[in-house]
Amino acid sequence: MTNSAITLAQPKPTRAVQPRAWRSLALGAAVTLAAAPAFAAGALATGGNDGGSAVDIARDMGAQLWTVQTEGGEAGEAGLIEGATDDAAYLAQLTIVEGHLIAAAVLFANGQKDEAIELSHHPEAEMMDDMRAQLAIHKAADFTPLMKAFSDAMESGAPIDAVNTALADFRSSVALAKADEAAELKARVEALVVVVKAAAEEYAGSIEGDVVTNVMAFHEAHAFLTLAREEAAALQSQELTKAASGRILEALVAGDEAFGDLAATQPVAQDPAILHAVAARVELIGASVR
Repeated sequence: MTNSAITLAQPKPTRAVQPRAWRSLALGAAVTLAAAPAFAAGALATGGNDGGSAVDIARDMGAQLWTVQTEGGEAGEAGLIEGATDDAAYLAQLTIVEGHLIAAAVLFANGQKDEAIELSHHPEAEMMDDMRAQLAIHKAADFTPLMKAFSDAMESGAPIDAVNTALADFRSSVALAKADEAAELKARVEALVVVVKAAAEEYAGSIEGDVVTNVMAFHEAHAFLTLAREEAAALQSQELTKAASGRILEALVAGDEAFGDLAATQPVAQDPAILHAVAARVELIGASVR
């Protein structure tokens, strides 16, 4: 991956589970659709008729879409993956592993070497046993050695170009692991939804009050959204998903509001409801793909 690609991605030992004050916030796809189906569907899918943000629309509707899970980090990600169909779960898990390493590369580029190295080891500690089993089932190559090479490059203090090259090699292997599922368009959209929800959970888990207390999770959230954008852009080449993916790309733009200067060692926290509202819109749009 080039330096510019890493910039796009600028978007833990296991974190403790902590209840969030916004637990019941209106943000999923099964809300007030019953009370006002036409308005609700149109507002969440398109951003509303008045140009308001996804967060404003969700709040104004008093939506009670999906109850936000109180488990952040890998615990929340695992729950989201387990709830998906087999193909979607596989694709989402690949993307979540990939997002960890992209976020680690951004931290390394920001000079936060210790956090970068720590984050690069999270997939191995948290999910790679299952991931390797899934790779074997799908007859895809095990990219564990490439992950280790990436971590080793950072640990050795290699120049950023070498770290980027190691990341690019790893990402190429992930792309190959996804290749056999390329025709499974509905599964790809479902996986994209899972990844955006995971971004929302990571972001919320990175904040205490109005302060970013876990910079690794903060950057994971942005990396997940970046990868969701990449997938939505790729899905625009397919007739079945062209319209939905275009709307998903528009919905994801609202997520930028949650992130400020991604090169800052202490980023500024925003309302986590921003990303939950984005996830709600993406989920609703994704449900239109049949």
